[in-house]
Amino acid sequence: MSTFKLFTILLLLTTSLAFSQTNIKHKVTKGESIYAIAKKYDVKEAAIYELNPKVKGKLLKLNSVLIIPSNQENTGQIAANTLTEDLSLAQNHTVVSGETLSKISRKYGTTIKELERLNPSVVNKLPIGHSLIIREAPPTIETITKESDENAIVVNTEEVESAEPAEIQVLIDTASKNLGTRYRSGGTTFSGFDCSGLIFSAFKEIDFTLPRSSNQQAKIGTKVQKSQAQKGDLIFFATNGRGTINHVGMITEIIGDEIKFIHSSVQLGVIVSSIKEAYYSKRFKQINRVLGIKTDKD
Repeated sequence: MSTFKLFTILLLLTTSLAFSQTNIKHKVTKGESIYAIAKKYDVKEAAIYELNPKVKGKLLKLNSVLIIPSNQENTGQIAANTLTEDLSLAQNHTVVSGETLSKISRKYGTTIKELERLNPSVVNKLPIGHSLIIREAPPTIETITKESDENAIVVNTEEVESAEPAEIQVLIDTASKNLGTRYRSGGTTFSGFDCSGLIFSAFKEIDFTLPRSSNQQAKIGTKVQKSQAQKGDLIFFATNGRGTINHVGMITEIIGDEIKFIHSSVQLGVIVSSIKEAYYSKRFKQINRVLGIKTDKD
């Protein structure tokens, strides 16, 4: 074997080993988008497209495998994100190398301010191995007793906690059942939805009839500022290049100043996106609160 051939083989083996150590494989799940995957692994969308050029501008196929770039800074976060456990009730987190309050807040669905409030000693430093408080422990008794001089007033904890209105949760659950459904112009069923069709269908579940188009839906309810947005509010965009509203979604989650919404996009079908995505940030128009406002048909 010539020296040149031997060198070529060694180079290929080295490149292959380095590639396997700096990249990981991700299997696409229902409703995922490139933005959501990039955020999950704390990498840039462009980096994913560079390694997976065939998926650019196309609908992600369920169970297809993407190559995700990795580095030492997000190794701990990637390992944590690949866990399938439910983190919604977690109360503590052990800090690992490379983690920041920003990354930890995204992982547990909380805010940096809340983490700083619960952990005032680590605002300026996040020591490795430190047990970080994520959420305050819930009461160990079912009622909270307030004692006065003469009487004890028993307060039901269910009344103390601020529960989301049942109708809002029904709206979000109804729309979320359609994650992954393809886009279909004029569609209002599981065989396919357009953006306003998805919202129209969700509100039908609570016996509320909305107009059929996104432009007309934008005239229902009361406009609110981004800072006042709540789950269940409708969020509108102008994606036609003319500045007029032609796209709508429903807000499903608010984390700090980030607003997430479910909608049906032409290319990806029913997905959850973020107002922080450059495409939607530039085309945002308004947010409407609809619940409590009756249409003429009701």
